[in-house]
Amino acid sequence: MKYGVNVVFTGHEHFYERIKPQKGVAYFIIGSSSKRRTGDLQKSALTAYGNDKDYAFMLIEIAGDELFYQTISDQGVTLDAGSIRRSGEGPAGQDVTTNPVVPQAKPSPVQPGPRK
Repeated sequence: MKYGVNVVFTGHEHFYERIKPQKGVAYFIIGSSSKRRTGDLQKSALTAYGNDKDYAFMLIEIAGDELFYQTISDQGVTLDAGSIRRSGEGPAGQDVTTNPVVPQAKPSPVQPGPRK
């Protein structure tokens, strides 16, 4: 990779999509945090995971050479999760996502705190 980029985050489209890595670069579209457009996602052979039915946001954490991502719906359900190693850390041609999808989980109930 000429400039050392191996992750791209974009918006604009009103859905969530993770594209299969292209030449060692992982692509994410996270545009489902605002207005949703159900039916706009046109999955292709490049789509690793996509969702246009739920509002969603992403949590990103970087620890050393590892980026961890989790996409969560407005209902608290994990839609997609995984990790990506910094470029140059694995064999050539290796799929950079190591845990591409987490099964649907039920949101944990929120416990109210003490009232004041």
